[in-house]
Amino acid sequence: MSELLTTETVSPADRLAYWREMICDVYADLDAEPLDRGGFSGSVSLSEWGGARLSVVSSDAQVVRRQPGRPKPDCLVSVQLAGTGRITQSDRTAALRPGDCALYDATRPYALEFDGAFSQLVLQFSRDSLIARNVHIESTVARTCSGDSGLAAIAAGFLRNLTEHDGEVDNPMRDRLGEQAIDIMAAALGEVTGLGASPAATRTADRARVLRFVDANLADPNLSVNAVAASFGVSARTIQKLFETDDVHLANRIRRARVERAKTMLRDPLRGHYTVARIAHEVGFNSPNVFSRAFRSIEGCTPREYREG
Repeated sequence: MSELLTTETVSPADRLAYWREMICDVYADLDAEPLDRGGFSGSVSLSEWGGARLSVVSSDAQVVRRQPGRPKPDCLVSVQLAGTGRITQSDRTAALRPGDCALYDATRPYALEFDGAFSQLVLQFSRDSLIARNVHIESTVARTCSGDSGLAAIAAGFLRNLTEHDGEVDNPMRDRLGEQAIDIMAAALGEVTGLGASPAATRTADRARVLRFVDANLADPNLSVNAVAASFGVSARTIQKLFETDDVHLANRIRRARVERAKTMLRDPLRGHYTVARIAHEVGFNSPNVFSRAFRSIEGCTPREYREG
């Protein structure tokens, strides 16, 4: 569902003009100055997630400045993927290494500086959605959120997962995941300023941490709510409460996630020689029969029928 905009589609002489026009359309009224006049290239991959927009920006060295113009009531968070960058706003400068992120406000002047080729993941959403989550924007812009640990690392990982699995998610779920992305980022921003975040944001960040653990351990047949709780040093009830407002509780999420992974493996040409029993084992089911029953209850057919059909 993503859209790719790239300077490769225009002649070299027109690339900078195309880039300037394109980033103004996507983000705000911006001016870009390349550091190397010998040539310029860049691309932006866009995807919509309900009230949030995710983009991956890759380009050569440049300085980007917010131009005076039409106010755009958005906030943006850049997650550095490759290279380094600096974000300046409100007399502060956030230095970004890969994994780090920082907030900036599109209603006011800011500058983005990249001394070399770089790649960033940008989360864009309305200012009101951040204010509603008790984030004080003026105190938070241009502060580095270290990606080494804490909520910023969780938030960055969550955003990367969204972009990597973009084509696998339907529209209703995209809306929910977009809201969760803003919740998790609000929690990370509150952590770096020490001003805290809303309980909903903290809860969503905890849920994301649990789901990341589940995804990393699906192949373990002993994975369960109790095992997850033990790994985080809390009670099973604490884990269950994180998901009690959902239609799908964590135990069922684990089962569905295993079936989803099995579906991918069943249709993978490189695993065409795998038996159903082997796939059942690799996604964490104790036996082929248990796997087949779970698969049929969710998909309405057996794993073998799914592979053939």
